This record gives sequence, C-alpha cells and structure tokens, in this order.
Amino acid sequence: MTTADGNAPYTRVMPWVRPYPAHRRALVRPTGALAVLIAAVSSVALAAPSAAAPDDPRVLVISVPGLSWAGVQEHDLPSIEAFLEGAAMADLAPRGVSAQSTPGAAYLTLSAGSRATSDPLVDGQQLAVDQQSSGSTAGEIFERRTGTEPDGEFVALAWPSLLAANEQEPYGAELGLLAETLDDAGLGTVGIGNADGSDGLGVTFARQVGLAVAKADGVISDGELGDDLLLEDPSRPFGVRLDLDEVMARFDAAWQAPAGRDGGVVLVEASDLARTMRYHDLVDEERYADLFAEALADTDELVGRLSAEVDTDLDSVLLVAPYNLAEERDLTIAALSAPGQEAGYLRSASTQRSGFLTLVDIAPTVLDLLDVSRPVTMEGRPAEFVASDASLQERVDRLVTLNEQSRFRENLLFPTTLAVVIALAAVCAAAVVAVSRGGWPRFEKVVLFSALTLLSVLPMSFIVRAFPLEDLGLGFHWAFLVIGALCVAGVATAVSARLGKPRLALAGVLVVVLAVPLLDVTTGSNLSLSAAFGYSATGNSRLYGVSNYAFGQVAAASCLLAGMLVPASPSPGRRLAAIGLLVGVLVVIGVPVWGSDVGGTLAFTPAILVFAALVYQRRIRLRTVVAGGLMTLAAVTAFGLLDLARPAGQRAHLGRLFERIGNEGLDPLLDLVERKALAMLSVTTSSFWVAAIPVAIAFIVFLARYPGRPLTVVRQRFPMLQAGLVAAYVAAVLGTLANDSGAIIGGVTLTVLALSLAALALGSDVPARSNPAAQAVTESTPMDERVRS
Repeated sequence: MTTADGNAPYTRVMPWVRPYPAHRRALVRPTGALAVLIAAVSSVALAAPSAAAPDDPRVLVISVPGLSWAGVQEHDLPSIEAFLEGAAMADLAPRGVSAQSTPGAAYLTLSAGSRATSDPLVDGQQLAVDQQSSGSTAGEIFERRTGTEPDGEFVALAWPSLLAANEQEPYGAELGLLAETLDDAGLGTVGIGNADGSDGLGVTFARQVGLAVAKADGVISDGELGDDLLLEDPSRPFGVRLDLDEVMARFDAAWQAPAGRDGGVVLVEASDLARTMRYHDLVDEERYADLFAEALADTDELVGRLSAEVDTDLDSVLLVAPYNLAEERDLTIAALSAPGQEAGYLRSASTQRSGFLTLVDIAPTVLDLLDVSRPVTMEGRPAEFVASDASLQERVDRLVTLNEQSRFRENLLFPTTLAVVIALAAVCAAAVVAVSRGGWPRFEKVVLFSALTLLSVLPMSFIVRAFPLEDLGLGFHWAFLVIGALCVAGVATAVSARLGKPRLALAGVLVVVLAVPLLDVTTGSNLSLSAAFGYSATGNSRLYGVSNYAFGQVAAASCLLAGMLVPASPSPGRRLAAIGLLVGVLVVIGVPVWGSDVGGTLAFTPAILVFAALVYQRRIRLRTVVAGGLMTLAAVTAFGLLDLARPAGQRAHLGRLFERIGNEGLDPLLDLVERKALAMLSVTTSSFWVAAIPVAIAFIVFLARYPGRPLTVVRQRFPMLQAGLVAAYVAAVLGTLANDSGAIIGGVTLTVLALSLAALALGSDVPARSNPAAQAVTESTPMDERVRS
C-alpha cells in the first residue's frame, strides 16, 4: 500500500482468476414432483450448449464522453462513485493525432491503439446494412465504395475516407486493429450507443462509437447503433435521449456472448453526454450546465444498471471518457475494476506516472485484461495498477489537482515565454549600449546583474512548481520567479565579490541552471511535471525525463561551464574533468530511468566530441564527423538496450521503439523521424521561443564584429570558452533538428548563451593582457580597437 499520492512501486493488473462462483454452484434441493419436473427441465437445459460459459473472459467498456474528475466531484453520482470505490483511477489524456480528439478520432484511436485522426463531417455514418439511404441500402453503398460485401450488422460508410486520412499521418495507426485482434483470438466485440440528433432539417448521424469496434474492413460485426435506442424527449438536446430500458435489453443479450463468441468486449456509450456536448454552442452556459447535469444523472443510472449485471469475480469494467469537446482541454476520467484488483491508481509505460493514462493505452489494456497478446504495432501499453490506501475522495481530489496543474501550466506557458524573450531583448539591447558607450560602470553592473537574474529565471521556473500554483495563483508564480531569481543572482554576485573573482558569479548561476533540471529528473521529474518549461498531460505526449526546454538550458550551461573549467594552459586533469562533466550530463539525459531523452542524446553526443577535439586542439575533419556519428549511434544503442532490458511495463519510449524495430523492421523508425520532422516544423512556426533566436544571434554577432571585438576579448580571457560555445551551437542545431519541439531548443540554448556572453563581456577579473595568448592577439589588434577594448 502507499499514501494518497500513489507514488510507489506499482504492480501489474492482477491476472485473470476465474473460479466458478460458489453462488452459482449452489444447488436447489426441491422435493416431490416439483423436484422431478425441475430435474427434467434442467437436464434439457444442460444438454443444450451454453451461450457463454461462466468463466469466459469479458470486458465491459463504458464510454462517458466529456466526464472529468471535477465533474465527479461536483455532481451527485452514487452509482459511479460506488463503482469507483474499489477501482483504480487515472487522469486520461484524450489525445489522438491532436491534443484534443474529436469523437471519431477518439474512437478510432481506441480502435487502433495508436494515435488516429478522422473526418468529423462523415465519421458518424455507421449504419445498419439494410438501412435505406438515397435509394440504396447502406450495405450496397458500402460495397460500392469498398468492393467488400459486408458480413456484419453495421458498416462504416466513410471507411475509405478515414483510412486515407490516417495514411497521411506518420503514426502508423491500423484502424480496426482491436476488433481484428479479438476476432483472431476467438473473442467478439459489440458496440452499443447512438448520439444522433439535429435541430435542423434532415438527419445527422453521430454514431462514432461504432468505429471503436469496427474491423479492418470497416464492417461492424455486432452492435446496436440504430435510432431504436432513442426516445423522444422535447426537453433534451435535439429532442431525444437514450432509452435506458432498450439499452439494457440489448446489453443483456450481448453480454452473454459478445458477437456470438465465447467472451470478448462490449462497449456501451452514454450517448446522452455526447449529444449534450454537441448542443453546447446552441445554448447559454447556465442552460448547458442544466442539460449536462441531466445527462450525467441518466448516465449514473446507466452505469449502476450495467454494473449490476457484471460478475466482479470474473469480469472487468473499464469506465473511460475518450474525448472532451469543451474549449478547456481538461483531462478526462479513466477507471478500471478487475478481478483481484484493489483500489488505487493506474499508470502505463506510456506515461511512466501514477494517475495518468493516454487514450492509446485503452486498447492494449482491454487486450491485457482478456489475456490476448498486444499487436506490436499498437503504440499504447497496458494500464498497470498502483496500490493506494487513500480514500475515494482523496484519490478524486488528487486527480482533480493534477488536471488543474496541467491546465495551469498550459495557460502559463505563453506568458512566461513572452516575458523571458522580451526581457532577453531588453538585456541584450542594454548590453549593446553598455559595450558601445563604455565608461558607465554602474550601468554595466546593472546590466550584468540583470543578465544573471534572467538566467536564474529558468531554474526558478521549475522550483516554483513545488508550490500549489493552481491555488496560489499567477501573482505568486510571478513574484516567486522574480524574487527567487533576484536572490540567486544576488548570492552569486555577493560571493564572487567577496572572493574577488567576478567570473564566479556567472559560473554560480550556470551551476544552478544546470543542476536544477538534472536533479529533478534523477528524483522522479516531479518539478518538471506542469512546470512552465516542463511538460503537461494536456499539452505533451511525454510526461517524464528531460523536457526539450530543459535540454536547451542544460546543454548550454554544461558546455559553457566545461569551457570555463579549462584554463589557458590546461592540464590533462582539467581537460578530462571538463569532458567528464559533459559525459555525466549525457548519462543523465539518456538513461531511461532519468532523462530518457533520445533527441537530446542525438544532439549532445556529437557536441561532446566537438568539445573534446577543440580542447585537445584537433581540427574538425570528415573523420571527426564520422566518429561523432558512430559515437552517437553507440550511445543511443546503449541507452536503448538498457531500456529494453527493463520489464515491459517500465520501458520508456526508446525501449518501446526498439521493440517495434525488432518486430517490424525500420518502418517505425522512419515513421518517428517523419513525425518529429512535421512536429518540428509546426512548433517552429508557432512558438514564441523562435523570436529569441534572431535576438540572441544578433547580439552574439555584435559582440563578434563590433570594433574592439568584445567576444574576442572574452575568448582571450577564457581561451577554452570557444570550445564550449561551439559545442553549444552544435547541440542547439542538432537538438532543433532531432526533437519535435524544433526551434524551442535553439531558442532556449541561444538565450542562455547570449545572457552568459553579456555577463562575461561586462565583467571579468582577468585583464586582457594577463597571458601570452591574449598578449599576442592584442598586439595584432589595431590601436583604436585595443584602446576601446
């Protein structure tokens, strides 16, 4: 057991235990003629084949679109709460290709076990094969479009369009994979639900739930998706609502033998929730809240009636909200009750965090509950159980808080980025004035201190996440950032002044910039989760390890510190220490249980080789580039094999990629490269961090080209700093190309470099003529430049 936070070693969802229940073994012992009659009837009944043997594995999936843990907290839902009392729970990131799935994309993602997209204009058209439309039956239309004669009860008329839409995406989603896998295992799939409704003329089909149980050819073997599930009710959205009695009758028939098989999956959608969300834009907020509350009350009754039909000793129930159409990108609910499982939380290898699942994990979880092997092409991983002795209220409160933190971070990201980039431009402009005018020692000190303070904002953006910002508010966040950064810069400046070595101020701040994210990832990435420059479940597909923002600051700070560590006449020990620092950072970046950053490994390994070559005064040649490529490949392979050696439920994304490559060849790797390239281009054109790149480059060019060559003077004072700068440039360029965050990495890296060079240009304890190397360069510099420098 663990405490309420659920952060403890997890255990796998308990394997299926299927004893024949004692209450079913109990025999009725009638007497007399009645006993003879019952015995005769029983013998006939027993002679007939059973529709579903009691030990056949079954999973009931109840889809409750749009329901969040805050909704559970705010409404009176006795049946749902009774189910949750003994369930394992998680915040679900309802993302397909986009961060917020449409209904069709959500159910196709559930169908494929991988991120999928859809066409909202046509993806609701799941019709019975004999349903008339435009003078033809749906089956005839489907056969015209696909060339396949349907052998099921319903067909997805838009299937060719849906396949084409997903073929254009680099996620390799195989639509219908869940149903196909269950069919191959001799298990059935049934979908029940209907979210149709329109206040206008004509019919609007909203039967996307059928996509979750469609097979690879677009045929739905068994389901109840027709309008006979609906009752007219003028007070409800679009004038209809689910007929719960009819739904239960169809469920009872399907539950005995899903799709006529011995066990399988029955998916029931609380379609009134889906219908109400579609009605949102037609009413005001107060009316919408009332309608949603009514739909939730009916959904609660439906969950209670469905749960009553489930044998908890044999069957599993998965309550999941696969999408949310609200403008707020809230995380939704996921809860699982399985035989032998206690109350607690869920996590998966995809999230690596207690209390979090992603939508791609639902299909693998269903297969795992049925003891069916997961196809290697499924992106998701089965849910794992994390025990907790917290009460239901405590668990719900924690999941609500996690969602609030994620939402807070999403709202915080742009203003924090904007503030840092604007402040960078201001500091660089002030530094240009200070360098070009000269003779303003007080002004130079103010600019120097401002550069150190802005650098300190980066680590403080992680440390502030130790506080409940969603409760304390934006004011506390900004106050903590500013005051904390001022304190870090102030302490570093005071210590360096006391020691008589001004350059130690920058070194001290860079140590903090480097140490905070590295210490965080080695202790569980707790500060990175929902930090402004970390990651959030609503906005990121990864929730662990070194974030791309953190990589930029880590790469720049470590390269600069390594360059400053090596003196003008370096000893072998100082050189090795500097290279050792970078190798140590690489280990933290790449080890699966810590940084788990594949893109960071690809970018930082060549940077280390470049640094080593420059420190040992070797020229960068073609063989150096080849050696860098081989070293990078070796590093990625080593980290991948290390990840692959871990249990399947613990593997991070690199180990999972190695799994797929071992089974499918290089296609998953090529898909990954394409996906990252597309994401890089998208982020590069949308993130405000891109604005930091020209600002930083312009400032660095100024330092390099302005009369007196301030950057040359800085390099004279710190001869091996050039090696650190070049290594940082390499990490910035390769990091931008190798990660899906694109120019964000370049922006963060160059921000750290520009601020650090401003601090070095405005304050140092070593005169330009203090060493032979500086003397030689200075004597070759024109007199007017020497005077100015």
